[in-house]
Amino acid sequence: MKPALVATDLDGTFLGEGGLPHPGNLEAARQIHDAGIELVIATGRPRRNLAPLDGLRDINPILIASNGASIGRLASPRPEIIHPIAPAVVHRLAGELPTDLEMSYGVEFEEDWGVADDFPYIPDRKPIIGTLEELVAREPIIKLIAHTRRANTEELAEVVTAAAGEDLTVTFSWSAEHGTVEISAAGVSKGTALSEVIADLGITPAECAAFGDMPNDLEMLRLVGGPHVMAGSHPTMFEHGFTVIGHHHEGAVGDLWRTYLA
Repeated sequence: MKPALVATDLDGTFLGEGGLPHPGNLEAARQIHDAGIELVIATGRPRRNLAPLDGLRDINPILIASNGASIGRLASPRPEIIHPIAPAVVHRLAGELPTDLEMSYGVEFEEDWGVADDFPYIPDRKPIIGTLEELVAREPIIKLIAHTRRANTEELAEVVTAAAGEDLTVTFSWSAEHGTVEISAAGVSKGTALSEVIADLGITPAECAAFGDMPNDLEMLRLVGGPHVMAGSHPTMFEHGFTVIGHHHEGAVGDLWRTYLA
């Protein structure tokens, strides 16, 4: 069945080896656009970190960035909608996490980001350096990133989720020995953002397909009528009965999209 909309994650899904778009996926993106299928890019990345999508700016797909906190068009200079985190909620969470985790934080803003001086960042991305208190004062806060060297990703996600309660949404988009989780405002996810997009377009979730590989894609996949996960997905993603396709570095997303055009 030809869907009205397809939504895809980037890293581990649409992007191939080295974080670059698989050529077959780029070609298929143009083909489904030309066929009248709405294309949505749904990523945990912030808008400022989307250079791999430069080849799609002319078709201007809908962009859900920062795990649903930012919604707009890829080629637009700013998002149309943001869902920020209240500073008081950030302070409460940081104060309730166990001190033995020795947490370090990064804070995403609409156009830039900041980190504590002990946060593991890539220098060429030029963050603002400051304490959590200093960074949170520069609201609006799009996303909070919490990191520890004392627990792996899954362990950290469990602890942070318990502390967050109903005030925040906790997820992760990669898994490592030194844990990093991504935190959004309450109820904000790729799934809720895609719900907003679908409602605005006047279509139904049953008419849509989505592609992902990590827990931050889960709500988006649960929403749509055609959920797909990559063969190399996080183990928990195979527990929900989603259709499993090939590997991201083989262009499996594009291969599946081309079946819609037959």
